[in-house]
Amino acid sequence: MRPFDANIRSSSYYIAQTDAGCPHCGRRGRVLALALPTGHEMRIDGRWQRVAANALVFHIAELPCGLGRRLSALVPEFRPTRAKDSRDWYWANHCRHCGGVLSDDELHCEPGGFMPMCEADAAAIRLIRVDEGCELNAAGYALEPQFFAQMRGS
Repeated sequence: MRPFDANIRSSSYYIAQTDAGCPHCGRRGRVLALALPTGHEMRIDGRWQRVAANALVFHIAELPCGLGRRLSALVPEFRPTRAKDSRDWYWANHCRHCGGVLSDDELHCEPGGFMPMCEADAAAIRLIRVDEGCELNAAGYALEPQFFAQMRGS
């Protein structure tokens, strides 16, 4: 296994799960994301800095093998895919019905998915706490997501 250039690390994390509609076939299916608790760290200008807030991460370029296997075992449709017009790979949710890629922008930056618009929507998101460390490389980062406290813990 080759080392990778992590830009986020944490001593624990959450696996966030919810259902979302597929823009390709219109059917609903399970999707997942990673959430980080207060106290995780981001590397900024080459130095690790502690973050005093919860966060959701997306546009994940690299994960440790063990974490990737854990996530794929929970939701097999969360797997690496090649970016359009690029040789780069990233982790993405895929539709279990048609295999289409579900956009991280739509799941994390548009209402619904992992961007709930009210407490009831947030309650449909399940958080599974994992008490082990992780490092990853991600380009998307939502600091203190709205209604994070209303997401259901297990």
